[in-house]
Order: sequence, then structure tokens, then C-alpha cells
Amino acid sequence: MSERTVLVAGASGVVGRAALEHFHGLQGCEALGLSRRPPGGVAARHLPCDLTDPAATRAALRDAPPITELVYAALFEQPGLLAGWLDPEQMATNLRMLESCLDALADHPLRHVHLLQGTKAYGAHVRPMRVPGREREPRVEHPNFYWLQEDLLRARAATADWHFTIWRPPVIFGHAVGAPMNVLAALGVYAAVCRETGAAFAFPGGAQGPLDGVDARLLARAFAWAQDAPAARDATFNVTNGDVFVWTDLWPALADAFGVEPGPAEPRALVDWLPARASAWDAVRARHGLDAPALAPFVGDSLVYADMLLGHGRERPPPPTLLSTIAVRRAGFEDCIDTEDMMRDWIARLQRERLLPPR
Repeated sequence: MSERTVLVAGASGVVGRAALEHFHGLQGCEALGLSRRPPGGVAARHLPCDLTDPAATRAALRDAPPITELVYAALFEQPGLLAGWLDPEQMATNLRMLESCLDALADHPLRHVHLLQGTKAYGAHVRPMRVPGREREPRVEHPNFYWLQEDLLRARAATADWHFTIWRPPVIFGHAVGAPMNVLAALGVYAAVCRETGAAFAFPGGAQGPLDGVDARLLARAFAWAQDAPAARDATFNVTNGDVFVWTDLWPALADAFGVEPGPAEPRALVDWLPARASAWDAVRARHGLDAPALAPFVGDSLVYADMLLGHGRERPPPPTLLSTIAVRRAGFEDCIDTEDMMRDWIARLQRERLLPPR
């Protein structure tokens, strides 16, 4: 019998897929993925489930092995992405999903729950945030499903035998087909279409400032560390790669990894530019025998997300959203990765897995 059984809710997303893959590879650990769609390419057991349906969630977990750890990476996003971030209905749905999952696990021997937040916890999407964002600062009160979920988690933990850790990553890099916030898929398709059509791999965005990001695999390693770290019990941590980057400075390295030539910057709204060239992506898929689907099911709303991150239409750099990682390092998690190295590694992996054309 496994020493720990980890349930990853939201297993088909960027974070969930990376977490499921990581825990599946740990000795003495059984990993279960819970999501509506199976996470492609991960050998762990998958439990199909719609968390908005409490009865279906209970049924999906009724015959599961005793679960000791929950990684809650499930997320409901409305079509179009950005408007939903301030929508009360979306917030209520995300709260119900977490409640449904916790209710279904009431009879399991839970020891630890991981909950995801992000820089929106610092109000970065509604006003300039204090830099760097620190976990010890008072809550920035604004409508946000993070607070609804956190309040529920704390209330449940107060009368339970398990602990929790709340994670606040910045931009997350990884892979999941059809995810609404997967900028690597958007950029990979963009590079492939540029090469196919003879267009320059131009930086399509606007004014830039420094950003921080995190590899989804590093985040998964943080989850695994927290289970046995006393300092992580009932704590909140920012977690990043450990460096910062600027898109325009990173662009030549991305071009090299994709195997294309960078061109002069040229404003392009990817959400419009790429769908107009969807047939070029189909031609790339056919020529290289890719396992990636057509444009829309491959990138989902990630084109909206990419345009936002790249600053399309922006004439001045946005307010910075950089995070302090002092707290998690002092607690004992010191893992890090160079962001350019991470980008190259992920791109090479997607090429090996035949989701992007070879370099």
C-alpha cells in the first residue's frame, strides 16, 4: 500500500498535469487525477468528474483509495477569460467546486490540502500592487474567489485533522491541451504559423516591464515538499522561478528554441491574427504528423492570455507585479530555475512529444 495517495483536482490543467506527473513518479506515492478531461500523456489513474456536480464528485471518489493529500488546481474560467475575473457568478462557481471536493473527501484520511491563488491575491488585476508582494501583508480586499475559497478552507481546517498550504505563483509555464492560460502553446503555434506563412516571428505585444514566472514542475515539487515540512502547515507562500524576465529581451532565445528567425516588433493581436491563419496550423500538423489538435482546441483562450501578458496595445509598461519568495525559502524550499532555460526545456519537450513542429 502506498504511503501517501495524492488527489490532483483539475488534473487536465497546466498545474494539475504537472503535479499529477510529479506525484506519479514519486516512490511510495499513488497519484489520482480528477477532472472532466483526462490529462494526456500522464500514466496515472484518472477519475472523470465535473466538480460543479456534488453528487458526481462524491460518486467519483466513493471507491477511490484512502486519499491523504489534495492538490486543488481546479479552476472554472468563463469564455473570453478576462471579464470573468470580476464576475460574481464565476467566483461562486469556483467556491462551489472546492466545497464539492472537500465534502466528497470528508471520510478520507486527509493530512494536507494545497490551494492555488496567484498575484490577483495582491489586487494586481484591479490596481497597482505593492512591490514586492509579500504574504505577511494584510489581505487586499476586493471581489475575488481566492478569498471565498480561503475562508472555506480555513473554516474546514479548524475542525479537521489536516493542514493546508496556500500557494501564490505568478505566471505559470507548462503544458495542457486546451488550457485557458497556457502561453507556451500560444507562442508555439504563433512561431509555427510564422514559419509556415513566411511571416517574421515578430514580437507582437506592446510596452514591457519585468515579470516573474514559475515552472509548473517547480510548483509541483513545492507541493511535494510541503507535505512533510512543519513550516508549511497552514502557511501561505509565493513561489517563483527565482529570477525576472522581460519578453522583448527573451524573444531571441524563444526564436532560437522554436527554430525561427526573430523579426522587428510588429503589433499583432494573436487572438485575431492566429485564427485567421488556422489553416496554416493545420498544414503544419499534417506535414510533421503532430499529435496536437486544431488551433482552437489546442490553445483554448490562451491567445487572450498571451495578448494580455505580451502587452498588446499597451504604450507604457504596466505596474509591476513582482513577488517576494523570502518566506518560502526561509521555510526550507529553495528550488529555482533560470526562466530562459525553463522556456527552452519546455519547448524542446513539446517538440519531442510532437505537439510542436521540430526546431
